[in-house]
Amino acid sequence: MAQLDERLLNVDRHGCLRIPGALWLALAFLARHVLLAAVIFATAKRSPDVVRLLGDDFNWFMLVFELPAVALMVAAANRTTDAPQLVRWIWHRGRGIVVGLALLHLLLAIWLLATSDVWNTWPELFVASCALIDLAIAHGVRRDDFFRQLFAEFPVPTPARENP
Repeated sequence: MAQLDERLLNVDRHGCLRIPGALWLALAFLARHVLLAAVIFATAKRSPDVVRLLGDDFNWFMLVFELPAVALMVAAANRTTDAPQLVRWIWHRGRGIVVGLALLHLLLAIWLLATSDVWNTWPELFVASCALIDLAIAHGVRRDDFFRQLFAEFPVPTPARENP
């Protein structure tokens, strides 16, 4: 007899599946460069030295590539009946966004590790660890039927009321 996935029973007030905390963490991890830059800019007034973290080794171009993950977080936070069509469009493509961004991070890690002159414990081990986490995120979102169902659902829009 098939086991029932209990996650399918956790629904919100609109009858749609709730977004699990693990997906929020995965999205935050996939937007790690954006979040790091945001934290650094937010704390720069208190400690100007923290801006040195955004030195020569910071991947500025990753901020642009991680914007779809930020957009997906915004779409996840706005899963309501009156959400705009753009939010719905982004949400329904969420699995592709997550898997694509995780694979982009993985390719970047492979390139960084392949072009490294010297292998040290830091940062190469950290980059490899992040690549493994990215791979696990991509695998989990791609293979799990729960995420297929989650990204297929969105609260039904409320019909527009006509004023007499």
